[in-house]
Amino acid sequence: MNLTTRSKWLTGIAAAVAAWVFFGPNGSEPVEATHASPRAVPPTLAERVADPKAAGTLFAVHSWYVPPPPPPAPVVDTTPAPPPKPTAPPLPYKLIGSYTPDGEKTVFFLSAGDKVYDVHVGDTIDNTYSIDSYNNGQLVLTYKPLNLQQQLLLTGAGQ
Repeated sequence: MNLTTRSKWLTGIAAAVAAWVFFGPNGSEPVEATHASPRAVPPTLAERVADPKAAGTLFAVHSWYVPPPPPPAPVVDTTPAPPPKPTAPPLPYKLIGSYTPDGEKTVFFLSAGDKVYDVHVGDTIDNTYSIDSYNNGQLVLTYKPLNLQQQLLLTGAGQ
């Protein structure tokens, strides 16, 4: 039989272990049985006492349902409200009257405080108001900074 070095080592180790087990120290000391005290004996079925409060929960129905989380709080919009649209100031002019010479443009007379203006359709007053049109007793003026139209009624005498 042709044994390798490895096989020789394994056979030698196995023989040494077998010799130690067979011829080794004798551990056959007698073992004495210990008797347990009567208190350590578990109670019999008849001696067991269950808590009456816990007896009802032994077979109680349990649910795995988990309620969903509450909805998130509503988002409060704290952005300020947009500013109101700008408006033109009240008209500082009063239409006093108008005059139409033969075959010429109508001249309108406007008053603002102690000043009197004579204007035609298409004129501009103080680079603030422009005269747009005149229809049915109303003079239409445009407030130039905001490009808003306002109407001025003819107030009586001298049309």
